[in-house]
Amino acid sequence: MKKTAKIAVASPKIKLCNPAYNANICANLAALADKEGADIIVFPELTLTGATAEDLFFQELLTSEAKDALSLYARMTAELGITSFVGLPVEADGFLYNSVAAIFRGEVKGFSASGSVSRHFASALGINKTVSVGDRDVALGHNMIFTCDGVDAEILVKVGDDAAFSPGGAALIINPVSTAEYVGLKKQRREYINSLSLALGASVVLAGAGDGESGTDGIYAGARMISRCGETVAEAELFDESILYGEVDLSTVDAGEPHFEEKDLPISHPFLAEDEAELRENCSLAVELQSRALALRMERAYADTAVIGVSGGLDSTLAVIVAARAMDILGRERNKVIAITMPCFGTTERTKSNALALAELLGCSVRTIDIKASVSRHFEDIGHREDNYDVVYENAQARERTQILMDIANATRGLVVGTGDLSELALGFATYNGDHMSMYAVNASVPKTLMREIIKNEARIYKDGGEEELSRVLLDVVNTPISPELLPTDDGENKQHTESIVGPYELHDFFLYYTVKYGYSPAKVYELAKSVFEQYESREIKQYLNIFVKRFFSQQFKRSCLPDGPRVTEITLSPRGAWKMPSDVSAEIWCKTLLGADDE
Repeated sequence: MKKTAKIAVASPKIKLCNPAYNANICANLAALADKEGADIIVFPELTLTGATAEDLFFQELLTSEAKDALSLYARMTAELGITSFVGLPVEADGFLYNSVAAIFRGEVKGFSASGSVSRHFASALGINKTVSVGDRDVALGHNMIFTCDGVDAEILVKVGDDAAFSPGGAALIINPVSTAEYVGLKKQRREYINSLSLALGASVVLAGAGDGESGTDGIYAGARMISRCGETVAEAELFDESILYGEVDLSTVDAGEPHFEEKDLPISHPFLAEDEAELRENCSLAVELQSRALALRMERAYADTAVIGVSGGLDSTLAVIVAARAMDILGRERNKVIAITMPCFGTTERTKSNALALAELLGCSVRTIDIKASVSRHFEDIGHREDNYDVVYENAQARERTQILMDIANATRGLVVGTGDLSELALGFATYNGDHMSMYAVNASVPKTLMREIIKNEARIYKDGGEEELSRVLLDVVNTPISPELLPTDDGENKQHTESIVGPYELHDFFLYYTVKYGYSPAKVYELAKSVFEQYESREIKQYLNIFVKRFFSQQFKRSCLPDGPRVTEITLSPRGAWKMPSDVSAEIWCKTLLGADDE
């Protein structure tokens, strides 16, 4: 019996809710790993069904097909000398468990299930059940110990984020997971896995879900790594579909002291890495996540085109960059991105020319549709004076633009790509069923502070690649004041600046981060903001924080019906699990605590 093992970790491109297909893909990868001399192969959480099946897990058909697919996988790998760990939902005595099966030589050795409770799965903590697989009864439990043929070591499976996980003295911990990737997660994940392996004096294998999972609210990048006693043995590049291999010594050692990098709270720009190289890497990853998510949605929706309303502002600029990159991923011509500028009463020549130049330089199809006549006719139809610059005047323009985008998307078998960002969603600074609505919202978890840096990073990349005109346009977009451009211009100059209306976005992004991530009260957020934003007087910070609190609560109804969009940062306000809040909640106690805060 040897004390070393060659481990393979795979994140296959699955078909969501197609267990037989997924079993075949996994079996083929196991055969490849076996040829390479691997002792063990590990697949992600719920591989046979996909981890993002949501309430389809309640469908008996899906769980039955998953069980049949496991038997198929066992038959296909019966001649291999490799031990497999494959995730699937398992039903036992009327309860559904998030489980990982251990398979060797065509035989299912057992099921280790998560001890955590979720909407779809029961806790396996303390259970001792059996599940029939073919003509055999197979044990199902929590913290089950497995062995690998020819390897002298105990193996324990930690399923997903199992809060009840207890490692005991196992020399190898296998951790299949399904977490959507976001900016900053790679660093956090590496620190956590290395710290865990150090604390246990053992080896830890992480296998993350990859391509094929739903892109409804996130994109899965196939994160995989192998760590031993605090050191990274092997780590896969994100979105790399090849098998990751690592050789580990499975002798147990004395546990070390876990270490996590701690940051002093607060930092003024929490969405931005302080290290320049890390910031650039994060910006590039953000665009990659958005682009792959959009490509996946277009592929799944059988969409031919991506239709975007371009204004020359930050949001639509990033959306066009993402859409062009998505076409590259799909192997399509960039002219399948239809960029439409729709000038009206407040459009300036600067933003219009930037919008057109950007789209043309990226190789997109460009259309200009002047909407002044149609909006004026609409005002006549509803009896609204054209010199009444109220909310009707502004929102009618936004809704007319959305109608045009939706209709052109229908005419070209396309999807309308949303441009609205996280900062606007937090404040509800969007027209309901206007720019608020789309068929896929690629910027939904990208805040304004990060968006500026992403576009500056893209400008640097294009300049380094010799595309200086494109770089110039992008930098001019960054330097253009943020504006909805819905009110008439003053001698061609736009006087409607968003940050003059709601306040600086660097403050609002700070407020949002510490309110949502840490659950801090407005009074505490106020104290934190005073300690890092010396450029603002205390009364200004309180004024803008008061705007944030009131709008964050009152505008929840706009977030309750958000279109799908990928998670790109730690914070997302998707109503499908990320941020659940009633639309008619009272904000009184939150506002009251801020009023009593000390201004000094």
